[in-house]
Amino acid sequence: MKKNINIIIMGPQGSGKGTQTRMLAEKYGLQIFETGSVLREIASQKTEVGRKIDEIINKKGQFVPWDLMKKEVFDWGINKLDKNRGIVFDGTPRIVKEIEYWNEKLDRKIDYVFYVDISEEESIKRLSVRKQCRENKHLLIVGKDLKEKDTKCPICGGEVYRREDDTPEKILKRLEWNKELLGPVIKYYEDKNMLIKINGEQGVGDVFREIVSWIK
Repeated sequence: MKKNINIIIMGPQGSGKGTQTRMLAEKYGLQIFETGSVLREIASQKTEVGRKIDEIINKKGQFVPWDLMKKEVFDWGINKLDKNRGIVFDGTPRIVKEIEYWNEKLDRKIDYVFYVDISEEESIKRLSVRKQCRENKHLLIVGKDLKEKDTKCPICGGEVYRREDDTPEKILKRLEWNKELLGPVIKYYEDKNMLIKINGEQGVGDVFREIVSWIK
């Protein structure tokens, strides 16, 4: 099924918004704009910018400053978007300046804004047992999809690793950021009667069905 719609998915770390993004993209034939994967790709490069972003997000567990984010992710990424396909945004907008950026640069209407809501306790619980496949980005749960000592993805055989920003200290920093900086973004969409809150503590399939039930 294809729909020319534009969707924003927001939520705290560990809420599963990345999984929902991929499921929505597949169901409706949408392209994905996901800031986290772009930043991690840049951070893995042996360049001046790569080392700078790696230091910020992986070593310090901090938020990438807007000027750097705009230049390296937004201005670069917007030129790669297909104007004839809908988009699902994951990880943006995170601050009001990003809303202003998309309002100015994106010649299309945002149809749905979903906030996948989970508690802080649930975020910490989920992130502490999360690993990822380096090859195909599969998210894997220790104790469910693989054992702690496993080094190969059970889906594709790629290398499995724990993201550097998934340490308890960095998780807490990111959750604190989520409360402070994302608050004005949530209020912006609430004031426009656009924000749809989803219970993220359901199963993956239940979360997806609830999101799809809103899409006309």
